Parts: sequence; structure tokens; C-alpha cells
Amino acid sequence: MFRTLRVLLVLVAALGVFAERAAAQIPSADGKFYACVRIDRDREEGRLTRLVAASEACRRNETRVSWNAAGPQGQPGINGTPGTNGIDGTNGTNGIDGINGINGIDGINGIDGIDGTNGTRADAPCFDNTNRYVDCGNGTVTDTVTGLIWLQTWDCLGSADWAAANGAAAVLANGQCGLTDGSSAGDWRLPTIDEWSATIARAVGLNCTAGRLPTLTNDAGTACQSVGPSSFGAGVAGGTQAHWSSTTNETLPVRAWFVSLGTGDVSHTNKDLTVRVWPVRSGRPN
Repeated sequence: MFRTLRVLLVLVAALGVFAERAAAQIPSADGKFYACVRIDRDREEGRLTRLVAASEACRRNETRVSWNAAGPQGQPGINGTPGTNGIDGTNGTNGIDGINGINGIDGINGIDGIDGTNGTRADAPCFDNTNRYVDCGNGTVTDTVTGLIWLQTWDCLGSADWAAANGAAAVLANGQCGLTDGSSAGDWRLPTIDEWSATIARAVGLNCTAGRLPTLTNDAGTACQSVGPSSFGAGVAGGTQAHWSSTTNETLPVRAWFVSLGTGDVSHTNKDLTVRVWPVRSGRPN
């Protein structure tokens, strides 16, 4: 034990002797310690080992040794716990809009449709400078007071209930009842009760009733129709028979208004009764 302690003391002393000399050289640039060691044959323990520079040579009785300043790499340490996530960054600014794309090629034109048949338009009203009623020569007579165009053959459609009377007037057209006026179905209708009242008003004022029937004037509008001349011919209205209007009774919708060309009376009756049909079409814009 005392021998071991003695050796350690010798090594410490040797290190102390050479510490100042090797201070600027130890460790060397390559990170190693260099030393010269000899066998202690003369028992001079303080001179057994001396530190030298990397380029310094040992004496003939010395052996050169070296060792690393740093020990071998240790085992990797345990991974640390993950850190908390950082705060989200702010959104970047929007990029510039892209350039508009090129327009597509125009599509092929569709096939032309079939030409429609030529439509017909009813003849306009006719006028002269003398008469109220004017024969247009196409199966119609124009009343220049009311602007209505009347079917000249007043008895062509006969008699019917109110609904059937409206239907018969609605389908009347050129080629029927002596018409050559170019009219089409839908052009003709029954007169309203106001139109009937305006039509007979002058004849009522002339007392064209009783033995001076019907309650219409002549073409000139100055005397009863029975005096003539008249574009409607003789025997209009069949004496005292009533004629339908297109007007429904407002308070009793099952009844419709009519006019009697025998008495000049305006009244209403049940729609299911049979009454004469005399249609008109408009000669003036609505």
C-alpha cells in the first residue's frame, strides 16, 4: 500500500515539473496528450513520465505515448418531451386574380322553323258621309254611331240558350252566313247590354214600337227601320222576339240580359231559355 502511494506521489511531482513547460502545448491541436515514459531503473520516480508537445521527440530511453483529451462518445440520452405547438401564423394576402379565359366558339345555328300559314285579318268597318248604317258589301253592316259591325243576315244563327248562343257567335267566320270579310273564329261575339241599349236608343226616341217594328232605325238614322231603306232588309227581328246580350245579371248570375226589338224593352231572363242570336264584332280599337 505504501509503495502504491509512493508511485502516485512521484507521478504528481512529475506532472508538476513539466506543467509549466507543456502548458502552451497541451493538449495539442489534434486534441491529444503526448508524453515520454521511461522505466525507473535508478528509482528516480519524479522523472518517469513527462508531457511533451506533439512534435517533440522522446529520448532514447523513453517511450512515446498519447491519449485523447475527450473520452469515447456516450450513449444517446433519452428524448425530451415535445414542446407545445406554436401559435398559428397570420393568413397570407390573396393572390392576384388570374386572366379571363378565352371565349368558347359559338354554337351552330339551329335549323329554321317551318313557316306558318298566312293569317287572315277581318275587314275594317266601312263608312259613307250620309248614313248611320253602311252596307260593306261583304256580309256585314257598320253602325257608325256605336262602331259595331253587325252580321247582315240577322237570322242566320237562329235561336239558342245563352251559353250555346255565345258559342255559336264565337265560331262564326268568313264563308258562313254570307260572310266574305276575312273574319276568323273568335272575331264574332254577342253584343253587351250597353251596346244593345245604344243601338236601339234612337229608334225608341222615334217611337219605333208597336206597329212600327222593329226598334231600329233605317240606314239614314232618321226614321224607323220599317220606313227604309235598310241594309238589313225587311222583317228584321221577327216581330217582338228578344235577342241575347253577352251580359250576365250581376245579382242573379243564372240570368242574362236581353233586348226586345218589338217593344224596345231591356230585361233579363233565365239563361236556359231559347232566345235569338245576332252577333257583332268590334269595329273600333278597345
